[in-house]
Amino acid sequence: MAETVTFPEIPTPDEAVALRATQLRAALPSAAGLPTGSLGELENAVTWLASCQGHAPAQQPQNVTLVIVPGTHGISETAPEISALPANFTQSAVGLLLSGDSPIAVACRQAGIALDLIDAPLGSPAAAIDAEDALPADIMNDFLAAGAAKADALADAGAGLVLIGDLGRGVTTVASAMIGSICGVEPVKIIGRGSGIGDEAWRVKVRVIRDAMFRVRDDRAVAERILYRLGGADMAYTAGLLAQCAARRTPVIFDGLGVAAAALCAEMLAPGASQWWRAASQSAEPASEVALRGLMLEPLTNWGIGTGLGLGAVMAYATVAQAVALVDDREPGA
Repeated sequence: MAETVTFPEIPTPDEAVALRATQLRAALPSAAGLPTGSLGELENAVTWLASCQGHAPAQQPQNVTLVIVPGTHGISETAPEISALPANFTQSAVGLLLSGDSPIAVACRQAGIALDLIDAPLGSPAAAIDAEDALPADIMNDFLAAGAAKADALADAGAGLVLIGDLGRGVTTVASAMIGSICGVEPVKIIGRGSGIGDEAWRVKVRVIRDAMFRVRDDRAVAERILYRLGGADMAYTAGLLAQCAARRTPVIFDGLGVAAAALCAEMLAPGASQWWRAASQSAEPASEVALRGLMLEPLTNWGIGTGLGLGAVMAYATVAQAVALVDDREPGA
């Protein structure tokens, strides 16, 4: 395969700042009504954000951008039963996003979040992964590099936080095959109902993922091979984006099973990168729990959002922003 993109050594979020943020949090007066630990996982998220920013207490992130990376997956055409979504779902969703009328576009405008739809992966549709590789290795490498370049552009523009979401008919099938392969979990233990499929469609999905995982059984420890043999252009782009965001010290909140699968690959490509990410939510798909466990990430919320499109990331960000405002720069006794 073509020589792949390499990533620099990943820095660690500032532990001293995290400690200082924790101390400031504990020093809030009792009259504030926020005893230590009362904000649950959000409290950890605020401390994490401070450590990524290198400043305690955490500041409200500036120039927040939601990056949605859609993909076209051939398995949704050769085995259409795997998704209850209409055949033209991906194209329709992209069109709605571009028009600005999509609910997620409205949510971004209300929250002051820039929305960036990456449509390039749609031009390199993935093949049916139960029978052949998703795309050539050199094309995978190109999209991995493109994702990394996007992370650089965001960092250079002063992005204080990046949100990432996925989009595509069949994406949960592809993501489940990737997660099952990397984490060594058999298909029946990672497959859910996705978009609302019935029993017969579920059995088809099991077969597809089983065959895909068997085909790459010797490659499960090599992220690049997983990306081009199972993933596709959208997964490669997302992996590059995630890894390089970490390299550039840009914190990320992600949402969606496809992004979780790409995150596993990104962590393999750039060990330690996951310290710069937070998962918005754990979806109802069993593979979601498997992936987050593999990344050693606790979801920010227990909302179980499974819509994709980064909606969970937008909603989680809004909640984290509120938590940052609660734990502000008041000095003890102020």
